Amino acid sequence: MQAAVSAEDLARATRLLVVRSRREATGLFAGNYASAFRGGGLEFEESRPYAPGDDVAALDASATARTGEPYVKRFREERNQTVLLALDGSGSMGMSSGPRSKASTAAHALALVAVAAARAGDRTGLLAFGEDLRQQIAPGRGGAHGLRVIRSAVAQALRPGGPTALRTPLRALRATTRSRSIVLLLSDFRDPELFPAEPEPARLRAELAELSRRHDVIAAPVIDPLEEEIPQVGALRITDPEQPGSVRLLHTRRAAVRRRYREAALRWRSRLEGELRRGGAEVVWLRTDRSPIHTLGRFFYERAARRATP
Repeated sequence: MQAAVSAEDLARATRLLVVRSRREATGLFAGNYASAFRGGGLEFEESRPYAPGDDVAALDASATARTGEPYVKRFREERNQTVLLALDGSGSMGMSSGPRSKASTAAHALALVAVAAARAGDRTGLLAFGEDLRQQIAPGRGGAHGLRVIRSAVAQALRPGGPTALRTPLRALRATTRSRSIVLLLSDFRDPELFPAEPEPARLRAELAELSRRHDVIAAPVIDPLEEEIPQVGALRITDPEQPGSVRLLHTRRAAVRRRYREAALRWRSRLEGELRRGGAEVVWLRTDRSPIHTLGRFFYERAARRATP
């Protein structure tokens, strides 16, 4: 059962996130975003007189013949990009060992990308999911549309609940648009179907690969430090928010227990990244103890650099 969220709480949380994201998603961050995701083509802007150093391949034959002076064509990037933001609102996203939960970290990352996309002139859409599709906002532009997207993301972050079913957003994303789009999948990927028991086929990987063939997919796993390493605090009860009644007791004073926990976490992370990459997605890891602006900014910068390299 999801806890009720008052309209006042939702409005206040949305306002704070919008103000913060608009402040952060400027300058270098916005520039890195625009460079990482180039527009779909070039649009003619104007002809101007030739200047030394201009590319002769850009000569405007018509203007040159008409004026008797060399002119070159000037083009501007035609963005026309669509960014589809898929947000996991399942129960495990509510985990938090510090001031920020996985859900709030994901919502912050989503808001940053939504603001940067709006500044670049791109369209944004939202799919919020858990076990099923909870909300879908068709891609659009404009301040009111961007506010609606962020408000919906905040609403999901304030009331995470239920199991994770990644099949739901993967299929919905394929059906959302026929044109190639940028897909950002924000989740902790705690779906039991992700790693099926052998010899079952990796059906979710096949679903992801099908999506990646049509779209530019970026998977952003969100993790909490407590998922990687447990502190030495004595007997620790661990529950699964997506499986009511499941309780495990860990004796954290034992070094062997902490070591096995850490090793299992590393194996899971390595396996997840391999599965996502084999499915055709790029991967950027987000953490609840770090601001997503630095992680995403670095990811955009490195992606732009890779694409600029011949």
